[in-house]
Amino acid sequence: MVREPFKAGCAGCYDSPVGSGSRRVAVLRLGCRLISLLAVSSVLLSACALQQDIAAAPPSGKTGFAAPAVSGQTLDGQALAVSFRAHRTVLVFWASWCGPCRHEQPYITQMAKDLAFQGVRFIGVDFLDRDHAAAAAFVQEFRVPYPSIYDPDGKIAAAYQVDSPPAKVLVDGRGIVVARIDGETTTDKLERLIQAKLLSG
Repeated sequence: MVREPFKAGCAGCYDSPVGSGSRRVAVLRLGCRLISLLAVSSVLLSACALQQDIAAAPPSGKTGFAAPAVSGQTLDGQALAVSFRAHRTVLVFWASWCGPCRHEQPYITQMAKDLAFQGVRFIGVDFLDRDHAAAAAFVQEFRVPYPSIYDPDGKIAAAYQVDSPPAKVLVDGRGIVVARIDGETTTDKLERLIQAKLLSG
C-alpha cells in the first residue's frame, strides 16, 4: 500500500492505514506539530535578542566626554587653537554646499551676536568642503561674525562624531561636550539647549 505524505509540512511524517497503526500516526502528527512550534519559538527568541541589541546600541553622537582639540587655519588663513577651559562654546559644523546650513545660518549669525554678551562664543568648522573660495563666499554672504576652521578632510568632525553637516556641539567651561544637535535645527530649539546646558546655574 502506498503511503501519502502528511500535509503538515514535516518531512518524514506519513499517514498509515487506519487500524492498528492509528495511534502511531497520532503520535507522529503531534511530534511534527511540536517541532514546528519549537522552530517558530526559536525564530521569535532570536528576533527579541536582536531587538535588545539594537536598543542597547549607543547613539552615533555621544556627549559627556572631554572635547577633542580643535586647531588649524581659519578660512582667512589665520592659525587658531581653541581653548575650551573657562569658556562656553558652540561648535558649528557646516559646509558651503550644504543646503540646510544655508537655511539656518542667518539665525545662527544673529544668535552668535546676541549671546556674545552672555559669554557664549561660536566657532565654525567648515568640513568636507573642497572649494575654499565657495566657503569664503559663504562667510561673506551671511556675514558670519565668528571664525571658522577649515577642515577639508573632516578630521575634526570625525573626532566629534559628526558625519555630515549641519551639526552643533556645545562644550561647557570644563571642556566637556554637554549637548549636540545633528542636522538642521530651529532657533527656539538651539536657544533653549544653550540656555539649559551653557547658561543655567
